[in-house]
Amino acid sequence: MIRSTVRGMVQRRQMSSLVKFKTNNTARVVTLNRPEKLNAINHEICHSILPVMQEYAKSDVANVIVFDSACAPRAFCAGGDIVLMAKAMRRDMLEKVDDFFQGEYTMNWMLATYPKPVVALMDGITMGGGVGLTIHVPFRVATENTKWAMPELDIGLHPDVGVSFALPRIMTLGGQEGQLGYYLCLTGEVLQGADVYMAGLASHYVESTQHGALKERLGTVPITRKADETFANTNAVIEEFSSPLPDGYQFKYNKEELDVIERFFHYDVSYKELRKNLEAFASSNANSEVARNFAKATLEKLSTKSTVSAEITREQFRRNSQRDIQSAMKQDLITSTNLLRNNELAEFENAVIHKLVEKAKTPYEWKNTSPSVADISKLLAADPANPIDLLETFGVTFKNYRYHNKFTLPTEAAVQAYITGTDQSGRSMAVTRAETVKYFTEFNPVSRGKVGTEYVVNLIIDRKCRMDNDSFLHWNY
Repeated sequence: MIRSTVRGMVQRRQMSSLVKFKTNNTARVVTLNRPEKLNAINHEICHSILPVMQEYAKSDVANVIVFDSACAPRAFCAGGDIVLMAKAMRRDMLEKVDDFFQGEYTMNWMLATYPKPVVALMDGITMGGGVGLTIHVPFRVATENTKWAMPELDIGLHPDVGVSFALPRIMTLGGQEGQLGYYLCLTGEVLQGADVYMAGLASHYVESTQHGALKERLGTVPITRKADETFANTNAVIEEFSSPLPDGYQFKYNKEELDVIERFFHYDVSYKELRKNLEAFASSNANSEVARNFAKATLEKLSTKSTVSAEITREQFRRNSQRDIQSAMKQDLITSTNLLRNNELAEFENAVIHKLVEKAKTPYEWKNTSPSVADISKLLAADPANPIDLLETFGVTFKNYRYHNKFTLPTEAAVQAYITGTDQSGRSMAVTRAETVKYFTEFNPVSRGKVGTEYVVNLIIDRKCRMDNDSFLHWNY
């Protein structure tokens, strides 16, 4: 249990130089400090952070927790130290890898259920394990330097750290089931800067030069015993520093590309069927050139990925989109440890050596391109020979984040509810584009005054609505 383990961790944490802990008035700043590895997460980092966060949770004077990086703006956290894991596998040291995953996923679960505001400053590369440190906290601050990605399919792993739980719940664009998030995980595509914010992967957009002042200001958030009030006060402080969108900003994916993503990236169809459907779409002249070219480019990206990992990803999304956070994190733990114990099937070790040790310029050539249902089931099932579980934290779980949707841009679901009158407002009359934009920019308690609200609402309307002769909007189902 983590409570009994904390005391044993504290001494080791105090000697660690990979994470720095600082008091800033009523804020506590946790700084990742492994710049030579772009803050790649290892066992020491996990077991340095866990006991301190436990202490902060119990403190009456630690009000807000801020995560930042000693190597910003180059990187917040580039992921887990997978090279170290591959080398440990070569030495038959799988128990060390198990311990790492157990610590990392316990840390993710702890952050998801943390009782106080946690602010993650995503200034630079935020990938893999770095996403795990940020995606579960309600305050995720993107900057002009943010580079967000889940590239695990390049190395025979799966998009872990709870993203298959989070993405179906937090994405603003590209489909209400998190299809854009699923697409990003299968392709490993990188979102940058304001795109991270627009997609819902960040709750705020604050330019890097403002972070010093923001951290100082977060130390002045008044202490209150009312959690909702503390979270609202933290949000208000971050909003003070919000930066405007870049001049001429356009989201990475246009209307037609988002349509392709929403139409095909469902996790209720097999990965094989997804690719087959994309191929048929790309070859049909009935579809626009823009859409067909995007489908072709997507197929090219998918052709370099691990089919085993892709099928695992599909199943992880299918399961974890319906589960509670604790169950989802435990599933990630089971799947990750199984993948590394079935290296002939997953090919993790060889793929990592090829890509990150030998630094080959060409993609790894996967041998297992047609995994059976039994193969995938084996990788997802608990292994009686290796019983493993998360460490205990706060003993809390949930199916939906308590605070995420209170501090983010409007989602497609929110805009649909307003336009169709199913938002419990009691309104029965149709609305125009101008009325919809005005509602979300001036009256909606979550999004009024928030940078990017007008842009994202118009983008959703352009893609999801038609306008009748009287300029009233109708949602296209």
